Amino acid sequence: MISLIKVAFSSFKFRSLFFRILFLLVLLVVFTVFVVGFFANRHSQSVVKTEVKQSSFQMLEQTRRLMDTILNDVDQITIRLAQNRAFSEAMEAGNDGPSEADVDEIKSYLLDSYITSPYIESFYVYYAASDKVQSALIGPVKSGETEDLNWLPFYRAMSRTEGKWFVRNYPDENKNLSETQVTLIRTTPWASSPVRGAIVVNMNQQALFQIPSFRLMRQGEEIWMVSPDSSLAFNSNTGGQVPGDEFAIIQNKLGSDISAFTTKFRGSEYSFTAVSSPYTGWKYVDLIPTSSLYKSSKEIHNFMLILMAFSIVAAVLAAFYLTLRIYSPIHSLVQMVNNKKDWKSVVPLQDQSEMSMLFSAFITMKEQGAEMESQLKENWPVLQQSFLQQLIHERTKLHEERFAKFEYYQLPVSREGFFVMVIRIDNYHGYINTYGSFDQSLIRYFIAKLAGEITGQLCRSYPLHTESRDIILICNPEKTMIKEAFFQETPELAGRIQVAVSEYLNLTVSIGIGELKPEAGDISESYREAFEALEGRAFKGYESIAPSWLASEKKPGDQLLIRKLAELKREILLLIREEPSEKFEEELRKLEKVAEGAEGLPFPLIQHAYFQLMIEVFHRSVDLGLPLHNDNELAKLQENLLRMETVDDVAMAVEDYIRETNRRFCAEKKSGPESIAKQIMAYIQNNFDKEISLGGIADQLQLDPSYVSRLFKQEISVTFMDYVISLRLEKTKELLTTSELTVKDIGASVGYANQRSFNRIFKKYEGMTPGEYRDIHAPKKLNQDEIY
Repeated sequence: MISLIKVAFSSFKFRSLFFRILFLLVLLVVFTVFVVGFFANRHSQSVVKTEVKQSSFQMLEQTRRLMDTILNDVDQITIRLAQNRAFSEAMEAGNDGPSEADVDEIKSYLLDSYITSPYIESFYVYYAASDKVQSALIGPVKSGETEDLNWLPFYRAMSRTEGKWFVRNYPDENKNLSETQVTLIRTTPWASSPVRGAIVVNMNQQALFQIPSFRLMRQGEEIWMVSPDSSLAFNSNTGGQVPGDEFAIIQNKLGSDISAFTTKFRGSEYSFTAVSSPYTGWKYVDLIPTSSLYKSSKEIHNFMLILMAFSIVAAVLAAFYLTLRIYSPIHSLVQMVNNKKDWKSVVPLQDQSEMSMLFSAFITMKEQGAEMESQLKENWPVLQQSFLQQLIHERTKLHEERFAKFEYYQLPVSREGFFVMVIRIDNYHGYINTYGSFDQSLIRYFIAKLAGEITGQLCRSYPLHTESRDIILICNPEKTMIKEAFFQETPELAGRIQVAVSEYLNLTVSIGIGELKPEAGDISESYREAFEALEGRAFKGYESIAPSWLASEKKPGDQLLIRKLAELKREILLLIREEPSEKFEEELRKLEKVAEGAEGLPFPLIQHAYFQLMIEVFHRSVDLGLPLHNDNELAKLQENLLRMETVDDVAMAVEDYIRETNRRFCAEKKSGPESIAKQIMAYIQNNFDKEISLGGIADQLQLDPSYVSRLFKQEISVTFMDYVISLRLEKTKELLTTSELTVKDIGASVGYANQRSFNRIFKKYEGMTPGEYRDIHAPKKLNQDEIY
């Protein structure tokens, strides 16, 4: 090679040719590297800027949601107070002010709210008729005697019954606190006029505005929270008020919705992003130095410059080497032409020269291309399935491109729209246990072919073969269908598919139907609708047809389901060690009713909630000494519950487990002595109407009172005093509705010598006084001695 280079460079003609080739190659490679590097650098900077701006919006959205939740919680506290009966009566009171009983109940609510909410600094109720103000700690006093009366002008300016946020000057200038006060004023009552008073809540600004997300912010970044009237702003990093001169720079630029802008601030350029809460009216502004936005992109810029320089150097070296490789055969050919008379002196070409390798590579690529085309035709069904898989998972606006792909994959379709059917095999666990994997695939294929033939009466259908419980049909009507005809004919088709499957196979299917979509890019949306509608099978049972347009849009809150199960859990845990009774069975039957009432919730959520109940019963039985069946009993319970596909099955499984646990407890009880807690419970049932105490019982048993209290709570699930009170209240309610005794006599007969204590405890647990309870629940009778 070196001798060849020397010979080439000895001739100016060949030397010139060499450098021309080298120059062209270097120019081509360097230009390509430069262009690619330049646009890659610009693209990377653009991506970084976009991601930083998106993160600003995400930070603002998190802050807005957190503040909306906090402010809404405070608003809900005022709403619940406004709906309280005692509060309504207090507002209707005249110039003398509310009654003592109403004042006490309102004071208790104010104090509870003040204690439980870290964001409330003070809580007032204003009675307009008597011009009195009541706080959480002090009863009603004249408004002129209160320290904080600056909210009164805001209240008087409110023209209708509403709840409204204000930012006002702090009432006491001597306090070492913020100069402003955030206040919520809710005028009452709601349904009538004129306004008779108001609920006033003053917020703790330091706790309210200093959010924890500031720890995640970038250097120099801040979030400002702007009052609804855009007069003040608060810094979330410190919880303090933003200086007026700084806030004035952007005050006039805040829009009513989302806005973003840049401006000079604190001596440098800042980027501002603002969003508004549609619920509270507060605005949230994210500000960050522009230099921080470009910090990451500058690092990428420097890296790209270094990479570009390295690439150019490597490209020049590669071009030089490639030029030598190209020049060598050219030089050899030229030498052969010049010395054609003297073949013996010519350097022979090698069999694996560059030209021969190029021709060989070209022939090889052609042969490989023909082979790949042959393999492509053989695997065409696999490619079609891959395309159908893409249709149900990817939504796009490139509808014409989708139609072109249908044509490319040889799947003829019309322009009349698309919809998806999801055929789900019922009792899938039993299905996979009954058939082998090969038979399962055959059955799925048979169901898909059968459904395709039946739907062929209305439309073309392309089945998507999956190794799961679902068979998916992508359907394309051959003629135009109006909505009413589609809603009528597709459920009928689904019904015929169900009948045909049950006739030919020993199984049933449920079918979900998505709505008709006019464009090919929306097929995934129809699939999602069919899949979600099919989730209603958990409530309707097997062999159901679920059109998506009939699915209920309103979903109950999951908190309601959890709360109802928590109430049932308390009752069941009390009865789990007792002999089976009608009350025990009644509580178990409620499990089915709660499950039926949860329609609209995701089925996995219902499974999880009922499994949590099983866990509570399991741990309770272990704590009480019931031996385990085996070490992984809880895991087997969960596995069994997750196999079930309907809410009826889930509720029945939980009922059976609780009954079995109760049966085992009863068997253990018959074979062993009665526990101390059971003895105490029996003693309470016989003597709850007398002055009994835990200390006296512990002395009689010669045990420590704290040990007896702990033992009773562990086994019975309630405290000693709560159990005594529950028995007394049950007896009280019975006497109130069946006897003519006075309330005082009834209180004494159940163990309360002090009528005031009796009334207080009854109202605390029942929400009303004994007299009110009697008025509501006692049957009305005619007095023979009275004339009506």
